[in-house]
Amino acid sequence: MFLVFFKFCLGALCTQISAETSAVQLASKDNPVFIELMEKGVTMSDGTAYKLPKPVMVDGLNAAGQMAAIEKIAAGRNTVEDLIRKSSSAPVVVKVRTLKAAEGESAMVRAIDLWFIAHGKWETLNSKEFLESVVKSKDTEGENRMVSKSGFLSEEEMQKRNLKLEAPEAQEAKFVYTTFSLFDQVEVSATRYAVLTRGKDFLMAAARLDDRFAGDADYPNQWRQILRDENANISLGPAQLYAGAGAYAKITRLVEPQDAIFVECHIVFEEPYGWFEGRNLFSLKVPVMAQQRARMFRSKLAIASERQ
Repeated sequence: MFLVFFKFCLGALCTQISAETSAVQLASKDNPVFIELMEKGVTMSDGTAYKLPKPVMVDGLNAAGQMAAIEKIAAGRNTVEDLIRKSSSAPVVVKVRTLKAAEGESAMVRAIDLWFIAHGKWETLNSKEFLESVVKSKDTEGENRMVSKSGFLSEEEMQKRNLKLEAPEAQEAKFVYTTFSLFDQVEVSATRYAVLTRGKDFLMAAARLDDRFAGDADYPNQWRQILRDENANISLGPAQLYAGAGAYAKITRLVEPQDAIFVECHIVFEEPYGWFEGRNLFSLKVPVMAQQRARMFRSKLAIASERQ
């Protein structure tokens, strides 16, 4: 799940950007999708909207301010020293929240918040090569089987749908699509509008599900149950409309310790009752998977930084 979560924001978008930081000095609040997620929120199938939480690590903090932000997420379960420890197995803070509980067989609304610290050179992390390696990476837990289709719409495909990218100055925008499975029980297809913003000391990617793809022939926003018969043969149930998801990931270079990087991700999404019949599988599975993916991210960043 963590890979899909991270890809929801970064996805193929990160493989298309220049490795050079723009001369234009941007703040994370300049990202238009991020602004929408903060001010309007994510609209669910019943018309209600849920705003995403603000970043813990805001722009422009000095060393003391950044340390205070880290103390907030430690919240007694971890020490700051634990979180900033230069180790691939340092703690990852994960919160899975239920914003709307099921009433009968109605959809739920979940939120996932994640924070961790990695160590490596900022220039390495900002490179196209490293971001590509993260997006295309696979692990030993079968997460490579989760994503069956991913990429971004071409100019021709956008023209066919009368869509235009209105990327803000010095930012990169894409329509990103992904088809993936959740816990081998449901297949989800999601096409979202994503914008990447680079600042001097941060990288911000924000994405929202684009409802214009609700009935798209090639990239529909939909979900299907993964069915198995008595012989374990797999088939897919009928397609059902999926609506309601938004996320952002922010990576910040810390003042101290040197070459430390703070990662936070936030996602709010609708969970139809038909996915897991009300069981909160995200609370059970996401923390373990997040730790595995963070360990891989840290190791890859450390190794790539040493090579530079």
